[in-house]
Amino acid sequence: MVTSASRTLRLRITLADHFIARLVGLLNQTTPPPPDTGLLLISRRGVHTIGMRFPIDILALDPSLTILRVHPAVEPGRLVPAPRGTAATLELAAGTVPHGLIGRRFQSEEVDTCTCHERRLSR
Repeated sequence: MVTSASRTLRLRITLADHFIARLVGLLNQTTPPPPDTGLLLISRRGVHTIGMRFPIDILALDPSLTILRVHPAVEPGRLVPAPRGTAATLELAAGTVPHGLIGRRFQSEEVDTCTCHERRLSR
C-alpha cells in the first residue's frame, strides 16, 4: 500500500527474487495483470519489456521500498535503466500508478511479508 495526494494504491504483490522468476517476469502473460496486483523483482538492474504483449507501469524502489522513479505505460520492446539506489522494481498494469508517488514508501499490511522483503532487499 502507498498513498499519493489523490489516492491510496493497494496491491497484492508477487515476489520474483530468483533468476528464473525475474527473467520470465510478466513475459508469460497474454494480458496485463489486474490493476490491484504487481510483480516485485528483486534486482538492482533495470528491466526490459522485450517480448511483452502489453505496456506496463514500472516503479524503481530503494531498499526501504521508497519510490525513486516511475516509468508510466512502458511499451513492449523497451529497456528501462534503474536509477542509482534501486534495489527492486515493481511492474504493474499500465495506468495503475497515480501521480505524485516519487518519494513515497510502500507499507505492508502484513508485517511478516514486509520484514521478508526488507531482509531480501538489503542483501
